[in-house]
Amino acid sequence: MDESAAVSLEGTTSVETANAYYRWFNQLAVRKGVNVELQSNNLAPDLSSLAAGQIQFAGIDKSPSVQELKALPTEVLAFPVTGIAIAVAYNQPNCQLKLTRNLLVELFLGKIRNFSELGCPDQPITLLYRGDASAATAHFTASLAAVSPIWRNGPGSGRLVSWPSGAAVQGADAMANALEATPGSIGFLESPFLRSPLQSAALQNRKGEFVRPDIKAAGLSLSGIALDNRLLGSSSDPSNGYPIVYLSWMLVPRKGLAANLPAIKISLTYILSGAGQDDSELLGYVRLPADLRQKSLGQLGSIQR
Repeated sequence: MDESAAVSLEGTTSVETANAYYRWFNQLAVRKGVNVELQSNNLAPDLSSLAAGQIQFAGIDKSPSVQELKALPTEVLAFPVTGIAIAVAYNQPNCQLKLTRNLLVELFLGKIRNFSELGCPDQPITLLYRGDASAATAHFTASLAAVSPIWRNGPGSGRLVSWPSGAAVQGADAMANALEATPGSIGFLESPFLRSPLQSAALQNRKGEFVRPDIKAAGLSLSGIALDNRLLGSSSDPSNGYPIVYLSWMLVPRKGLAANLPAIKISLTYILSGAGQDDSELLGYVRLPADLRQKSLGQLGSIQR
């Protein structure tokens, strides 16, 4: 590719990872002349547009099923690009929440109604949940279902569930705003959207350790995710690190990129570089473990024109 000539790509991503993609492609526009028309939304990714060649990549935050991939007319490759931790965020000064696995489930079942029941000063709890279909909801509820048969056989897991208690909020930005504006509120929020005065609870992992969603603890969880030969997978109950962390991928077609192939390879090479991972980490995302970055980079040679 002639790096002196600008190249335009088209792609989609979720709202939750859009900030990382915007930063990556701002850097790529300056450094490599790769521009992008990026659409972000809260809906499930439209893989059919990718397979039909209407876009060159799709950022996804939940691993597609084998059936979904087999239904596509074109094979796609999945490149892990970053990770996201989901915090149990709350607005209650002078309170350092530590939630056991059971307490976390009881909280979102609506059985705990006051901060005093959690060892904090008296304050009624305003429970908030995502009312829109989202990957955050899918991963958060999968974690609750993994540790609680009551949750698994009740609300269950998925991008959209019937919450037993609380008030609905539409979107990650709206969740952060609602938590900030509501003293005594608790909700779940992706770590890139966490901001003062909100705090994140320490959650008990499978080992019994209480950990917060910092970079080190979240990265440890990413290292424990078992991926299949497509580099897809998730862990709803990791034994190490922070217990609610998930991967985000860039999907690209194996064939049919034609003249866009060099730009896609240059983009992924930068995103998976140390500098690219620094970019996302500065925004609150979780950098990929080194071995996973190498596996992701190793797939670049499998993309064909």
